[in-house]
Amino acid sequence: MNAAAPANKVCVPTAICLTPDRRYFGPALCVAAQIIDCGLPPAADLFLICEEADVWPHFDMIDEPLRGTIKVLVTSFDDVTRNLPTNNNGEHAITRRLFLDRALPDRYDRIIAVDSDMMIVNEGLAPLVSLDLGGAIMAAATDMISYMDFGGHLAQEFQAYRASLGMPPDVLYFNNGLTVIDRAAWAKAELGERTLRFIEANPALCLRFEQSALNALLKGDVAKLSPRFNFMGDFMRLDLESEIRPNVYHFVNRPKPWQKGWIGERRFARAFKEWFAQSPWPDFPDIQPLEHEAPVNQDFRRRLLSFLKTQHFADGWQA
Repeated sequence: MNAAAPANKVCVPTAICLTPDRRYFGPALCVAAQIIDCGLPPAADLFLICEEADVWPHFDMIDEPLRGTIKVLVTSFDDVTRNLPTNNNGEHAITRRLFLDRALPDRYDRIIAVDSDMMIVNEGLAPLVSLDLGGAIMAAATDMISYMDFGGHLAQEFQAYRASLGMPPDVLYFNNGLTVIDRAAWAKAELGERTLRFIEANPALCLRFEQSALNALLKGDVAKLSPRFNFMGDFMRLDLESEIRPNVYHFVNRPKPWQKGWIGERRFARAFKEWFAQSPWPDFPDIQPLEHEAPVNQDFRRRLLSFLKTQHFADGWQA
């Protein structure tokens, strides 16, 4: 496996944004620290955008390198979320990224939205600052909802779900955990407002909230990121790490690595525990990992790799 250099080397003024609610404020800071450790490009600034009630006590005591680099933008999203149904956790925080184009200063042309349940490693997000979107509004990686077609036990369920969103069988469903957004194109298409309207009108269809709505609206019209930039839970169970060499791990399932009952590899739980041990919240992680090695589904692995070899990824990765 190799990652070819992107054709477009122009670094666009970029805002890398995390938008946690109170439950995820600490983990978001940990992710922010990882992004910085991997190297924050000169054209990029790092934002944590939340509401006042989300900020944890003693935030002002975090280490100076992090406090001096991250830009905390405290605002209110009530005007765009008050009429929304909540997700299974009773919150709206995941819809905040829909309106980053409104919240950010004007000088940023590109937005990279990052979930707070990720781990950033290796060269981090730097390649995404110069990513050629090819005229698309945004870039995102394919979700396991589509990759399950190649051997997952939920293939039929996920195919039916995509169809319910009006997606043709050959259109891949993307994961919204990490997206690269052309700010002007997003605003011109009024994609934030349209997504909210779709959620309000189709709550039963939007099982994955704004991710479902965006997939229904865009129907695959996105620049495709490789699994390097969204190495989701099931990838971790398929012995694919050495082939894909991820920059971004995404812990899509629960428990998370910092939560009681985490059943993934101990190294992920240990990374969060070590970061919090040096933070103002050393007792936060409720970590009692239960490492469990499930057998690799070799047929799924083989068929998925074969499919990946047929795909073109905007970030230049090739199987």
